[in-house]
Amino acid sequence: MPEKTFVLDSSPIILLGKANLLSIISPLAETWIVPKQVITEIEVKRPATPYLKDLGESAKVSKSEVGQIPSVITSWDLGEGENEVLAIALQINNCRAVLDDWQARNCANLLDIPVIGTVGLILRAKRHGYITSAREEIEKLLRCGLYIHPKILEQVYKQVNE
Repeated sequence: MPEKTFVLDSSPIILLGKANLLSIISPLAETWIVPKQVITEIEVKRPATPYLKDLGESAKVSKSEVGQIPSVITSWDLGEGENEVLAIALQINNCRAVLDDWQARNCANLLDIPVIGTVGLILRAKRHGYITSAREEIEKLLRCGLYIHPKILEQVYKQVNE
């Protein structure tokens, strides 16, 4: 059963999009929220529309604008996209932030915002049976620019018996 709502940062969208994995993770949520600033960050290099279309293959995709970012978030000096992701996730019950940035994840943890990263989405897709090999999909992400420390990657593969 999919979680209700995820709020996505730009790097997970870009990496999953470049690896053609957005349609695979699409059914993991009922709604994917993409903040306006995240779309702006994606569109610096490529149109966001194809990525959002793939993400919306099995779920609703909602573009969202954020008013004032709470000072508890801005004090972390994160990027604008991360700020908007956290601000939205802070406002919505049962919402999970999709962040790879270490400092943004720390901020989320202190604010009790549930977090998942790009690799976590792949692991979840495997658990739900949407993919057969997490290793194969993670290798695609690595070829597209994902960096993950080799020791952590080894732990990830052990976790899914691959």
